[in-house]
Amino acid sequence: MAAADYAATLSALREQQSIQPLSILSLAEPILSSTSQSQTNAEAHNQFRPSDASSTTHHSSELDTHLTPTSLAADLTHYKELFSKLRFSYLEQVTKEKYLRSIVGDPPLVVTHDDNLALEESLVGMKADVKRQKEEVEQLVTEMDSRAREVAARYRSVAEGVQVLETVPLEVQALKREVEDLKRLIREKKGGGGYDARESFGGDARMNLSLEETADALEEQRARNRDLDQQIELLQRQLPAKTRECEKVDAELGELEKKRNEATRLARDVRRRKEEGGRDELEQLGRWYRGSDVVLRGLLGSEG
Repeated sequence: MAAADYAATLSALREQQSIQPLSILSLAEPILSSTSQSQTNAEAHNQFRPSDASSTTHHSSELDTHLTPTSLAADLTHYKELFSKLRFSYLEQVTKEKYLRSIVGDPPLVVTHDDNLALEESLVGMKADVKRQKEEVEQLVTEMDSRAREVAARYRSVAEGVQVLETVPLEVQALKREVEDLKRLIREKKGGGGYDARESFGGDARMNLSLEETADALEEQRARNRDLDQQIELLQRQLPAKTRECEKVDAELGELEKKRNEATRLARDVRRRKEEGGRDELEQLGRWYRGSDVVLRGLLGSEG
């Protein structure tokens, strides 16, 4: 039933796309027709344009090349420039024609200052009307651009969905065949005797649990993980204090180590002196002081 639904949905989408295809080519058909006609006239006068060359390439090999938004934007800019030049040429030609007719006419057309003022007033209104129409056209173009981008995004989403519809049924069928193969393998092992769930799943009996037992085991494991996370968080909070305490103990241990080394050195010196002469350094220093005292007293007494 699901496969039939997939097939029906996919066929319906394909039919809609074939009836109403959405592409830059179909939207650009008026531009292509005008480009083809202008290209024919240009070839008659030995003229050549890059936009005509792109159109020629498209007409000559429609299957190999496709119009892109960039190329359409370039063509649009080109046509805007052409229309601007055409407008200037038209105004220039019409002005010259009216001027010549006013001169050669019988009687000649004489334009007074009042006529010019009336014409300027009418031109002001016409210019305001043209400006308003231009703003409306620009707003309409902006709305069309946003709507076109929205339609393109939706079309792209539909195209991606069509690709998923094309690939999902095949993947589902492959998974079903794999499940059937696994079931057949289990039945064969059960029928042949000596079936062991641990052997069929690489020695792990948990792989043979039912769905409810697997959910319970998973919940227990998650509970243990939460307990471990709480313990880790508690230890992480205690870590700075423990670190400072360790640093303090290390500093005290360093001081004690220095004192121990100094005491050891003094003890070794004392033992060495006793072994060498049996006299202590303090005893020798006391004898030196007593001798010095006797000498100084004698000197002072002789002087006195």
